[in-house]
Amino acid sequence: MNDLELVKQLRSEIAETDPDSLTGARGQLLAVMARPTALRRSRRRLTMRATGLAAAAVAATAAVVIATGPATVPVKPPASAGDVLPLTSAKNVLLVAAASAERTPQGSGSYWHIKRESEDGRHFWGESWTTRDGQRWSRGEPGNGPGVVKEPSGTFWLGPADSGTEVSMEDLEALPTDPEALRQKVTAMQKGGPVGEYDIALQPLASLIAELPAPVGVRSAAFRALAELPGVQRLGAVEGGEELMFRGGKRESRLVVDPETSQVIRTSWLPTATGGLAGTNRGLFIKLTTGWTGELPR
Repeated sequence: MNDLELVKQLRSEIAETDPDSLTGARGQLLAVMARPTALRRSRRRLTMRATGLAAAAVAATAAVVIATGPATVPVKPPASAGDVLPLTSAKNVLLVAAASAERTPQGSGSYWHIKRESEDGRHFWGESWTTRDGQRWSRGEPGNGPGVVKEPSGTFWLGPADSGTEVSMEDLEALPTDPEALRQKVTAMQKGGPVGEYDIALQPLASLIAELPAPVGVRSAAFRALAELPGVQRLGAVEGGEELMFRGGKRESRLVVDPETSQVIRTSWLPTATGGLAGTNRGLFIKLTTGWTGELPR
């Protein structure tokens, strides 16, 4: 999907026969996505916290004034991502995250690092480091105890072990980058079929955006495929991003996604990269940390 197609999908009020408006919206989108992450995130927090008259006051004081001799010229602050592409639905949130994932450089480092813990640090659901050639060290994973253990195989699970498939780094690299082709591929890799409203593609697609070291094109396609699944709801803006709810049979999974970085920040329930299921009760979240690192396992 190119930038103009994304703008047309998210800004439905712009007619396809209005090329000037489409080009302008595209320019806004590219300008927002090109801004440094820190700037975009700081403006997002400001937008979330400012409401009513407080928001008007913030907007008034945020303007920058440049001196130009005897007169001054007010400069309007750059638009936030929510101004260009309103995050008013789960589909919009996922499509913006897809665009961000597509523009994120492939990570470097020797180890793919995954860590799951509660936000208060009192609970721990495991940590692992996997090399590009398939060696893994893990800590706190089921069956491994509290210390760091080197495992014989560094494969990942696409979906839970009872219904999913083990995949290598090479398998992840070979996945389709077209959303519908990716959905069909991961569905064919699962055992079983849809149950009621539950789409069997949900779990492996969620794994691809949350825990697995998928290439940027595959992650982007996974976000777009999730955007088309039924039953995906936006619950609203929260600290760190947008809270979404995915329904899988009788189970509901909530994810907090930062659409501007495409990172899954927190989750209430998720198939893990090692084939298990991590979940919490009573409104708690698992804090996820993922990415390539050069730091040694510890």
